[in-house]
Amino acid sequence: MSEAELKDAMLGRSRSFRGQQGHINKFVSKVYNFIDAIQTYFVETALFFFFLARHMSLPLFQEYVESEIYSQHGVPFPGFGLEKESTNLSDPARNEAHHESILVVLGLQIAEGLPAIISVIILGAVSDKTGRHKILLWLPALGSCLHSLIYIFILYTKWNIDGLFLAAAFRGLSGSMTAFLAGASFYAINSVRPDQRLNRLAVQELLNGGAYAVGNVMVGFWVKDVGFLKPFWFTLICSLISFLISFFLVLETKDSKSKEPEENSLRRRRAQNQEATNFISDTFGPMVKYLKCIGNSTLAKIWLAILVFQTYAFVHIGQINTLVLYLSQQEYLFAEDNTITGAGPWAKIGLFLAVIMAVAAVATGVCIPIFQKFTSDTNIMILGFVSKALGTFWIAIVRNDTLLYFAILLLAFELFPFPILRAKVAKNVNPAEQGTVFAMMHCGESITYFLAPFVFSAIYASSLYFYSGFVFIVSILLLILPAVFLIALRCVEAKSPNEYHQMDDTLTADQAPAGNPSVNQSEVQEQVAILSPTEPISFIQLTRGNSSNV
Repeated sequence: MSEAELKDAMLGRSRSFRGQQGHINKFVSKVYNFIDAIQTYFVETALFFFFLARHMSLPLFQEYVESEIYSQHGVPFPGFGLEKESTNLSDPARNEAHHESILVVLGLQIAEGLPAIISVIILGAVSDKTGRHKILLWLPALGSCLHSLIYIFILYTKWNIDGLFLAAAFRGLSGSMTAFLAGASFYAINSVRPDQRLNRLAVQELLNGGAYAVGNVMVGFWVKDVGFLKPFWFTLICSLISFLISFFLVLETKDSKSKEPEENSLRRRRAQNQEATNFISDTFGPMVKYLKCIGNSTLAKIWLAILVFQTYAFVHIGQINTLVLYLSQQEYLFAEDNTITGAGPWAKIGLFLAVIMAVAAVATGVCIPIFQKFTSDTNIMILGFVSKALGTFWIAIVRNDTLLYFAILLLAFELFPFPILRAKVAKNVNPAEQGTVFAMMHCGESITYFLAPFVFSAIYASSLYFYSGFVFIVSILLLILPAVFLIALRCVEAKSPNEYHQMDDTLTADQAPAGNPSVNQSEVQEQVAILSPTEPISFIQLTRGNSSNV
């Protein structure tokens, strides 16, 4: 072979190699683009599995506690069709067992809710201080895993149900669902453009409602067939999936990661000149300024939105818990039996609640973006209030199981206020401090989760003998409170600009700590830059530079 032919052959091989390398690079680039496209949805995936486990464990532990206490009193438990004989609702022994089970369930809710109130505030403040916001996701998921493990241990060992309080305390100390909601809201808001925030929150509300529907249906029919053990194993698997996704696949926000080295360097320099006693004020200082809302329209809008959220959540959560007690005592649900739901009202109630939440979740995810094109967010929330009032009134007056299902359509828009109010709060908060604000917001929701059932159950018990549906009439009247706060919020918004304004007590050079000479003007400006990101936060950016290093 001549020298020219040899050069041509080598040149052809080189071109072929470069062509193959180019195809490989294109393939790797497509893989990175695909990962980049799905990266932002890992949070929603973790959210679905977390709340599927959560919404399954709620009726599971209630029914398990009731079944154990009924067994201790020697009373057959009328749950999920396990009781074939006619149910005597006025049996004194059954009433005593039912009363004791209500107290135990309430105690378990308090054992989880009280620690969650404290832990969610601490987690929110620490996440903002350190820039590590995904702790709001994986820690509650880990607590959910421990919760399911303790129930499985008790089912295997037949240990006293007093051990259930340990499971509730562990889940509360991990932040419970309120911390997870705060973290998911932070990621949803800071992973998209401001005009897409509401849609992203609506998707999360859709997944939450869908998990509620699926969880209630699965529990209702699964426990009837196989008992409690396998459903608790399933909640453990779902919680573990949520933990693995949150810990390993969800990435810290780009802003917090990119500025983490210089932020840590600044903190180390400041720590050398500060007393250890300043740690608490340094961690929770950003929270204090949100209490100084006099004369500040931005803070007024934040707190009014939170008040609307909390008062409406109080009515919504109280109704859900009372609805189970109310329907379980309605004779028309005991009247018929079929091969699907079995005897007794429990599977029927579970199916009814599941369909209500499924329809409301789908309506929230689909209708809000459509309604926004024709009307304002305030009008959409008013539509949610009206939907809740009409559906509640219908449930209070009907005495037929067929007519009862019409309430599903009336309650279709009841979840509208939640994603809209979260978006309104986020619009007025610096992204670097949204973890703290959402922690405060969902801390109030944590209080509501055990206070609302207590208040509504007390009203229901006191009015049971003259009109059992009176509690729903009261709840309709209570909807006046969020409506009044919403009107006040609308008035404040009309008198002030919509864009975010820096808080009045943002750190400046004049506010540098006295006796701390190492914190100079440049360091103060550096800290302000860290706490005030100027671009939307995203999860990860995969560029060609990444693919070239593979």
